[in-house]
Amino acid sequence: MPSHEQNYETWNHSYDWSRYGGDEWSAKWGGPDMQWYWCLLPRLKSHLPAHTILDIGPGFGRWTQYLLEYCEQMILVDISEKCINACRRRFGEDNIIYRVGPGDSLSFLEDESVDFAFSWEALVYVEQEGIDTYLRDLSKKLKPQGSAFLHHSNLAAYSGYFDRTLKVPKSWRDQLKKRGLLDFDQWRARSVTAQSFARSAEEAGMHVQTQELIPWGGKRMIDCLTTLSKRPSDRPLQMIKNPHFHTRAYDIQRLSWLYGEGVPW
Repeated sequence: MPSHEQNYETWNHSYDWSRYGGDEWSAKWGGPDMQWYWCLLPRLKSHLPAHTILDIGPGFGRWTQYLLEYCEQMILVDISEKCINACRRRFGEDNIIYRVGPGDSLSFLEDESVDFAFSWEALVYVEQEGIDTYLRDLSKKLKPQGSAFLHHSNLAAYSGYFDRTLKVPKSWRDQLKKRGLLDFDQWRARSVTAQSFARSAEEAGMHVQTQELIPWGGKRMIDCLTTLSKRPSDRPLQMIKNPHFHTRAYDIQRLSWLYGEGVPW
């Protein structure tokens, strides 16, 4: 899985942001608008509005543009200077704090300064050791009533499967993946599961409320959406498996083409 250096090299240098600014990752949903209103907002609405929102790994601001409507102050943290500079040009300086972070820590933020933390398609690349550090830091940065919605890897739940796929010759493996007969690991962190993430959050002093296991480009549910809170609660963790996550995406994409302008990708 990607090292800190590989992540930095990819998102700060190698990846071509110039054409769509990361919006292309919402193509399966029919674009960012459709994905926000049909996928993300229904999962976030109980946490919003919030005075101060922390966006971890905002890229070029695909979700920042929507979150800004629900807060008085935003904090954007990204490993990439290119991404932070792009967000600064896009959103300006009013009520937004910009930080280039190390990719595995939030120690540079003020304690008890965040009401709601959000991350999508960023922590999926962070291994368990980095997750442990992130969650320990996040527990300190959240206000006593603060909460978070975090998208992370669950790949380690299928470690046996992905270890076996590596034994298939690469030329065969690529063809089988193209035909949908093998799943991609999507560059996900190999040491993280939903359970290890929840355990780390609890050890950091946070309460894990919900976990939704979802597939990402294949059949296996290699990703997890976790909500957690600083507020103590007697309610046990609620976990669901959602194997139809991307089926829903394609349905929304069809509606986008039918009722909207569609997307150019």
